Amino acid sequence: MSLSKSWLLLVSIILVSGHAQAEYLGLPNARSANPGVYPDFTVEFGFVTGDLGSQDYQNIAARVNYRLSDHTVLFGGVGVSEFGIGDANPIGVGLIYFLSNQRIARSLDIAGKISFHTGNYEVSNVDLDVNVIALEALFSSPTPILSNGLSWYGNFGLHHLSEDPGASELEFGFGGGMFMPLGAGEAYFGADVVDQFTFGLGYRYFLK
Repeated sequence: MSLSKSWLLLVSIILVSGHAQAEYLGLPNARSANPGVYPDFTVEFGFVTGDLGSQDYQNIAARVNYRLSDHTVLFGGVGVSEFGIGDANPIGVGLIYFLSNQRIARSLDIAGKISFHTGNYEVSNVDLDVNVIALEALFSSPTPILSNGLSWYGNFGLHHLSEDPGASELEFGFGGGMFMPLGAGEAYFGADVVDQFTFGLGYRYFLK
C-alpha cells in the first residue's frame, strides 16, 4: 500500500466516531503505543482537571490495563468526578490495537484505540447522563528521548459526547505528553485540547 493510501486509510478509520478531551471521564492516554513494552497487568491512578463545555471538570480515576497479546490491550476504569456543580462515579472500558506493520510512519509506534465512558451526574436535582465514545490514533517514539527513559506520546481523533437530557456533539481532539520510568512503574502527564484544555497526571504501576 502506498504512503498516500495509508494516510487516507488512517483518516477514514478515525472519522467514523467521536468529543472533547482524550477519554473524557477517564485518564490521559499517556503511554507507549506499543503494548509489548509493558507487562500483562498494569494499574494506574491519576487526576484530570479542565473544562467540559462551559463547566469546570475534575476527575480522580483508576485504570486497569490487561495485555491480551503483544498487539492488544483491554482496559477499564472508574473515577470520582465533578462536573460543574454535580458529581458522579464514571466508568469506562476500551481497547488498544498496535499497528505493528504500519507503513504510515516507520519512525513511530502507532496504535488505534476505541473507548466508551459513562457517568450519571446530579445537577440542580436533575440527573444528567453523560456518555462518551472515542476513536483515536495513538503514537509514540519507539525509544526514549533522554537517558533517564523519558518518552513522549501523542493522540488525535474524534469524540462523541451525548447528554441525556440534552444534546450530542462530535468533536476533533488532539493531545500529548510525557512518561518515564519511576520506581516499580512509570509516571506521566498529558494535555488535551478541543474547544477547551484539560491537563492530567498519574502513575502506572507494573504488576509482575
